[in-house]
Amino acid sequence: MDSIYIGSVQPSIIYFNEIKMDSDRMDAHFYHSKYINNEKHINESGMRVEPLERVILKINSPIGWQGIPSESYLPEGLGVPLIRVQNVNDLMLDRDTLIGVQEYIYQEQPAIQAESDDIIITRVGTIGRVCRIPEKISKIAMGQNLTRIKVDTNIITSEYLTVFMASDYCQLQMKRYAYGGVQPSLTNKNIKQLSVPIPSPKIQEYIGNKVRRAEELREEAKKLREGMITMLYSTIELPSNLENQNDKYNFVSNQYLDDMRMDAIYYMKKYIEYGSKLNEKEVVNLGNIIKESRYGASISANYCETGIPFLRGLNLFENEINDDIVYLNESLRNEIGKAIVTEGDILITRSGSVGITAVVDDRQEGYAFGSFMIKLVIDKEMWNPYYISAFLNSFWGKWQIERQKNGAVQQNINLQEIYRILVPKIDLDKQNTFETLIKEYMHKEIESKQLIQEAKQDVEDLIEDNFDMSKLNETTTESR
Repeated sequence: MDSIYIGSVQPSIIYFNEIKMDSDRMDAHFYHSKYINNEKHINESGMRVEPLERVILKINSPIGWQGIPSESYLPEGLGVPLIRVQNVNDLMLDRDTLIGVQEYIYQEQPAIQAESDDIIITRVGTIGRVCRIPEKISKIAMGQNLTRIKVDTNIITSEYLTVFMASDYCQLQMKRYAYGGVQPSLTNKNIKQLSVPIPSPKIQEYIGNKVRRAEELREEAKKLREGMITMLYSTIELPSNLENQNDKYNFVSNQYLDDMRMDAIYYMKKYIEYGSKLNEKEVVNLGNIIKESRYGASISANYCETGIPFLRGLNLFENEINDDIVYLNESLRNEIGKAIVTEGDILITRSGSVGITAVVDDRQEGYAFGSFMIKLVIDKEMWNPYYISAFLNSFWGKWQIERQKNGAVQQNINLQEIYRILVPKIDLDKQNTFETLIKEYMHKEIESKQLIQEAKQDVEDLIEDNFDMSKLNETTTESR
């Protein structure tokens, strides 16, 4: 009898010799046919295959450590950067929400230390998300639930290994080794057992070029986004922030009273002062420039593989709409009604994370949108929706949304409250500049994501013997 024989896939029935059994795992889940077939595909790929521990120099993580005390946290740009689970995103380090820790903490705790060119893996909860630390970050501290890998560059590149670890072939291995039901977890011992196919250096370089170029595009997009934000505050001639006044009491003059709101929070001292500063400019109520508005469709979450593209609140980021959409059955057309977006519409989240705003571009034309969002159609003869979106996502838009929203357990904002938001009036030509900048950095982010997807597909094609070797002559993805 062969060492392993799959008797049935549904249900999964496996026959095997005891020499093929893992002494640490005797559960049926570990020997499911999908995992056995996955290992078989990797081992029959025609490439050299090694356990991860043979292609790395070091692995460490803060297992059993109590964590970094919050009082040691520093703002981004100060101290040593701290990477947390939320910073590991689609093979890339999300630097927008990085915080820092004091230098001495990094130096005194080897278990939390990572450096440039290392690979970071999430090993608890949502396991298997990976990213590579770019060369510009010489050292970085790790928070809980992460593992750091330093590769042996004589055998494998960090770029190729990162892509492989994000591929379905490695993700299935991690799911196989994971322990626990509600919150699965991986140990470093598990991670070191992962089977890794090793292609030629030329193929690794080809895939690595895509990863490096994707990182460069993401960095270029970040700088353009930061430049756009700086330009916004300069154009409206208002600071990017004001000192927060959190006094627990305030005496309010009659001139600031509003018939629509008599609750104490609405009249916090900071809101009165912010409003006075904003009203020094020429401002317009958002309601005066909105030509049409509509709440999204309230649809049950019965999604399909194909059908009507459907945007949810989680698709909205500041000035951006991501591509992680779901689909609704075509039979729901009538129920959706007019909850459809057109290029140039503004979407704003109205519940949960209230006030996140983005403009619909040509990629989302004709998509349906859900009830956690509101669609705004503005007068485009006088206003550019990208400027409105940028302003609503700025400090001066956010505090107004924060002031207007209501609700105890779950915060909400309605159309009547949105109409009351004040927007500084600027020349249309200046407004159009924000559309150019936002579209430019969004294009770079889209191109970056496409390169990452191509790299993942290349790895899977290699394992499935479908890789087109003529692509190795391409030079268009070389990093600059």
